[in-house]
Amino acid sequence: MHWIPRLGWIPLVPILLLAADPPWKGKPIPQWDEQDSKQVLSDSPWVRYTTPEWVRDLSPDERRNGGDMEAGIGKGIGLAGIGVFGARRQAEAIARAHEKPQQAVVMVRWESALPIRAAERITGETSIPALDADHYAIAVYNIPTPKKWNLANELKGVAFIRRVRWKDLKPSRVVILRQDEEKATIVYLFPRSVEISKRDGWLVFAAQIGRLFVSQNFYAEDMQIRGELEL
Repeated sequence: MHWIPRLGWIPLVPILLLAADPPWKGKPIPQWDEQDSKQVLSDSPWVRYTTPEWVRDLSPDERRNGGDMEAGIGKGIGLAGIGVFGARRQAEAIARAHEKPQQAVVMVRWESALPIRAAERITGETSIPALDADHYAIAVYNIPTPKKWNLANELKGVAFIRRVRWKDLKPSRVVILRQDEEKATIVYLFPRSVEISKRDGWLVFAAQIGRLFVSQNFYAEDMQIRGELEL
């Protein structure tokens, strides 16, 4: 007979606990309390977190062809950058010019989903964007405030929801809600005339905001309440 250490089953306990459904999932929405609602707003299938990535700097030719010589250019490289002080100092100056600060994590939330709107009402969240019934809405929270005031039209052209078997769904409108000089919430409105179903599986939201790129996956199969897809 072989002796099996009794400790062998202990690591399974926390795994099983982690796999348990959150309390809100077993309740009808009218029975959610504030704790349920806060969890839905911060840690549920309609909420994701990601770190924006920097889009690469454009070459002089690309900036010239785009009609904006300042777009995607780094800081000035100075005399060192043109080789006056030698090759090593030149390489260091060019590297500094293209160095980008580390971005903070942002929240991407499927704002139009019924569970999200219900949880916002229960918690009394005040920063929520106004929506209509004709659009899906995805909001990116705490993104660095865009510098241009007329940026909404530009953002509309560089965002999409990607599905496996269909054309990319493009937003019909973008709303910028400036929290302060540093942070903003950007809301992307996609037409509900294009149906998204459970069969679509993975939904990839992607958007470029200035020189930052945000991308996040949502899984349609998980975004259900009592068997109904809620977007």
